[in-house]
Amino acid sequence: MLLDPRLRAQLERLALGVRGRVTAQWAGRHSSTRLGESLDFADYRPYQPGDDYRRIDHNLRARLGIVMVRQFEAEQELPLDIVVDLSGSMEMHDKATSARTLAAMVAYMGLASGDRVRLWAVPGDGVRTEIQGPAGRHLAAWPLLESWLESRPAGGGASLRPLGRRLAASGGAVVLVSDLLVEEWREVLDGLAPTAGGLVLHVLSRQELYPPLAGDLDLVDSETGTRLAVSMSEEAVRNYQKAVEDFALEASRRSRRAGLDYLLVEAGPDAAERALEGLARREVVR
Repeated sequence: MLLDPRLRAQLERLALGVRGRVTAQWAGRHSSTRLGESLDFADYRPYQPGDDYRRIDHNLRARLGIVMVRQFEAEQELPLDIVVDLSGSMEMHDKATSARTLAAMVAYMGLASGDRVRLWAVPGDGVRTEIQGPAGRHLAAWPLLESWLESRPAGGGASLRPLGRRLAASGGAVVLVSDLLVEEWREVLDGLAPTAGGLVLHVLSRQELYPPLAGDLDLVDSETGTRLAVSMSEEAVRNYQKAVEDFALEASRRSRRAGLDYLLVEAGPDAAERALEGLARREVVR
């Protein structure tokens, strides 16, 4: 079980907000790029034969002698693509477990809100760079989505670039759960600017944020197997921590520039609870 009953009950009362406007097929509760049916006035246009007479502004007609029709904002469902990074680097310090839980948290919240949720995992099955999981629009789909997230293995090299390009034209929101330890992470975040918005959950372990390392070490890349000899003096540790801070800051700036909210999440058993608290504090969920 990825989410306990107490957390699920809390998520059912919340919804993920997006910065942009949605382009989708089905009615929902998110602002659309089109005009339609809602309580939010958008604009006037001249009356045309066949228009609903109930939309005529009779006060405006009485004052100015012209017949105008009121237009309203359309509200549509939010296509929500959730991408969980399960590459080799996510295996370290059990970041993959936290990533699955965070993806489950957003998926459950989306289903409870009536959004059309679709899951993706990177890397794929050896043929494709990614693999598409199940989709759903109601909480009835939750057991299937949870089972799929629990069953996805972690390991191997990964590229987020192809899936990022594909989702950029989805018309909905994208949630990326990753440690961003891929060479093309800047390009991926920049490329998501055409979406309706979304969220980057940047998952790093405590050991990566505050490395308990000292002395001469032989480090091995978990995805490529490349080895690197380093000497971790106190100054080197300080420089490393500064580099991590700069990494997170740049990721945050690029995410916001692309219209995405950003949250750095420390991996751990309570990652979902802490992430939810941080998102609520920033009013990303409400």
